[in-house]
Amino acid sequence: MIHEYVSRIEEACGAAKTKDFIVILKQDRREEALKKALEKSSVLAEVHGVAVKASFMGREFTAFTNGRLMFKSLRDRDELKTLLEELFK
Repeated sequence: MIHEYVSRIEEACGAAKTKDFIVILKQDRREEALKKALEKSSVLAEVHGVAVKASFMGREFTAFTNGRLMFKSLRDRDELKTLLEELFK
């Protein structure tokens, strides 16, 4: 399911115990992916037309209208993949 919506995943730099990830959505499925993700999440804050800060399964993320999702403080890439699978079901 992830590969239908995700173009690539980048790991942000840093030497912390937790990791930050940037998920870049496929442009042709961007709106559908953002809609699915936000419907399943609790919106915490919004900058209209730019970004939405949301929470899903106890993890906060920021969804940008340009098709990027930013997840902070995750254990590893496996945790990210689990979150994305649930968001895009």
